[in-house]
Amino acid sequence: MCILSATLGTTLGIISAVTGVIGTVTGIVGGIQSGKAAQAEAEYQANINKQNAQIAQDNAKKERQQGLEDARRQRMKTIQAIGEQKVNIAANGAEIGSGTAIDTIEDTATLGELDALNIQYNAEQRALNYEQQSNNFNNQANLDILKGQNAARAGQIKAVSAGLNGLSSSINTFASGGFGFNKKGNVNSFNRKYKNTYAVGDSAFV
Repeated sequence: MCILSATLGTTLGIISAVTGVIGTVTGIVGGIQSGKAAQAEAEYQANINKQNAQIAQDNAKKERQQGLEDARRQRMKTIQAIGEQKVNIAANGAEIGSGTAIDTIEDTATLGELDALNIQYNAEQRALNYEQQSNNFNNQANLDILKGQNAARAGQIKAVSAGLNGLSSSINTFASGGFGFNKKGNVNSFNRKYKNTYAVGDSAFV
């Protein structure tokens, strides 16, 4: 019966060790997978921010182009207005080159050009706002990438920690005599004492 008890103890020790190994492997794999999942999520967010940055940059370009086109149209309106003024001045019998006529035409030209420049200025401000948005998105994308890298490293550290803890647990199991060895590495006194004992029913004989 004593030998059967010793065998049972050894078996339980093995089962405990195997369970510990499985737990260690699970911890290692879990730590790595957790880090990779967090990194993948961060990289996904980084890609979205990069796309938004590109969209904002494209919008800035469109605003500038639209500003130039709108300014061009304003200048055309100014030229048209000046032409109509000249016609009216001539129809009234006044000299187009006279002081009053020239002043009127110059005022129209000046105001028209100011309107065109104001249009371009407003378009440039909108473009700059879009460019600022683009920079913000790019900065956030860089932060997301860094966050993902840190998450991956944290997962690796967690995996290493799980491995070291598992190794420490296994060493303690061996050192405690769970596999027939005592803390000094010698055969357990129980196994040494009963190494020639045979179990028959409920009795043991040497």
